[in-house]
Amino acid sequence: MADSLAPPTLPPLEGWTRVDESTDRLYQFGLVRVTARTVVYEDEAIRAQVPTPDDNPWRFLFASRLVIRPRTPSSVALTRLVRNGATTEFTSRLRNRGFTDIRRLDSRTLGVRNETADIVRYAATITVSGVELTADASLAVVPADGEFLLVGSAYPREIVGGDEETAAALRECLDPERFRDEFVEIVRGIK
Repeated sequence: MADSLAPPTLPPLEGWTRVDESTDRLYQFGLVRVTARTVVYEDEAIRAQVPTPDDNPWRFLFASRLVIRPRTPSSVALTRLVRNGATTEFTSRLRNRGFTDIRRLDSRTLGVRNETADIVRYAATITVSGVELTADASLAVVPADGEFLLVGSAYPREIVGGDEETAAALRECLDPERFRDEFVEIVRGIK
């Protein structure tokens, strides 16, 4: 049954390559099951411009459909519980991808169709091919018809220092305002 869970539907993604897809049972207690179907994408242009030796995407985007069975009506308390669990998992994903100095900046809401998405923003640093960068990361939790849709993304913001040749190649790819706007459009368009 977990394998039949559909991945979230995203608006058209230009310049992204799907690099992973999984279905995971996150939690089970008695009859209550929480299952997630997740797809992960990486930025093709940055990967082509600055290949990394570890093949781990560092400008990435993921989207998950989280289902609780038996079906539970959406509530503020349930959304808070899902958001708290998702933020813990998201910061763990960031660490696993090499991000350090992860700091929660703020949280806000965003209207998505007839629901309200909770968005949590982070700042971090990452070193890629000898270049240290500051980075932004965001996680959105969107209640959707008895399910939850999650969107997470991290992207480089500014070069701090390091190998000049690689830094020059990276500078050509950095566009944090576009990256942030793209994230918001994906959150608004996820189904």
